[in-house]
Amino acid sequence: MGEQNIVLITDVDQGIKAASSLSSLGSGNVSSLQLVVTSDESISSAKNTIEDKYGRLDVLVNNAGITLDVKEKGTPIRSLMQRTFEVNVFGAAAVTEAFIPLLEKSSNPRIVFTSSSVGSLTRASDLTNPWSKTPITTYRTSKPALNMLMLSYAALLHEKGFKVNASCPGYIGTNLNDHRGTGSIDDGAVSLARPVTLRKDGETGTFSTAEEVRPW
Repeated sequence: MGEQNIVLITDVDQGIKAASSLSSLGSGNVSSLQLVVTSDESISSAKNTIEDKYGRLDVLVNNAGITLDVKEKGTPIRSLMQRTFEVNVFGAAAVTEAFIPLLEKSSNPRIVFTSSSVGSLTRASDLTNPWSKTPITTYRTSKPALNMLMLSYAALLHEKGFKVNASCPGYIGTNLNDHRGTGSIDDGAVSLARPVTLRKDGETGTFSTAEEVRPW
């Protein structure tokens, strides 16, 4: 028999609930692990736990993200920028850097960064695009930075066979936007499924949705 796939959901406080819910639906072997992306100690602890229990990691999905523009209107932009980048960019970088040694033990290592089309510079410069004028400056600024982070790792890890990509799930209703999105969680998962399940000959260094490649 082949190896059993194990999915680890990392979260601050909802991971256990999510893992339990998925397991009850017969979604395979799903476990939870606390990981706070703004804490180097938490990242190191999670990495050590996975290494001790499983020995390696095949796929890393950097999904943590926040948007404060709407929720904290009137807050000084310096504070909004610092806290947003701390999670959306610095956290993703720290987690990726910590988990690379575990991914190197995989025969087909993949890293996926959850990005957003509102971070597309091409779309933002098109003033006929309704999203170009959306007042979410801090959030949308963090996403091109995340895309560059992805491209940097795609280049640095290319010779080691890593597949590193960015995925835009679409306008999905989650806690991120007070559930105002037009798509469901299942819709968003479709976008992540392809880069997560790439074969060794799959693409790397791309930014896409479930339907198409998105412009930088």
